Amino acid sequence: MIKIFKYWYNFFKELRLILKYRKAAISLEKDLNANGLRVDRLGRIYTVINLPPEVVNQTELMQQSYVLSQLTPITTILMGFGMADSSFPEIKKIEGASSYLLILWPERDYVDLEVFLMNSIVTAIVGVIIYYAIKWTPWVWILATVKNFHH
Repeated sequence: MIKIFKYWYNFFKELRLILKYRKAAISLEKDLNANGLRVDRLGRIYTVINLPPEVVNQTELMQQSYVLSQLTPITTILMGFGMADSSFPEIKKIEGASSYLLILWPERDYVDLEVFLMNSIVTAIVGVIIYYAIKWTPWVWILATVKNFHH
């Protein structure tokens, strides 16, 4: 039961962070665009990293290492806007190209559709159980018993 309350507390806390990040990213869109970064409607900051010829023929692990090494200038840019601490990278290979899509967005553990739906269902079930437990409790008998017990 505590997990349910803890989930909703963390969900709203994380949602607030994501909404603040979105607002900041959208308000800084022109400055980010000037630095080669783009912002989508969700407030995710992204860019495409093209691999140089010497890295293209390497293993995927080496390619991803190269992409991660390109994070340093991006992190410096985000630090200037105070967004580096809450930006976490997600790397996706672009099929048919020697490039990677780098997406920066706050970490999401609780704001996830599948987790949200499961917790909504569990919360609804617990709510229904509590509602019927209160509704079917013989309050008159309990109060009379407690009153007689104290006399």
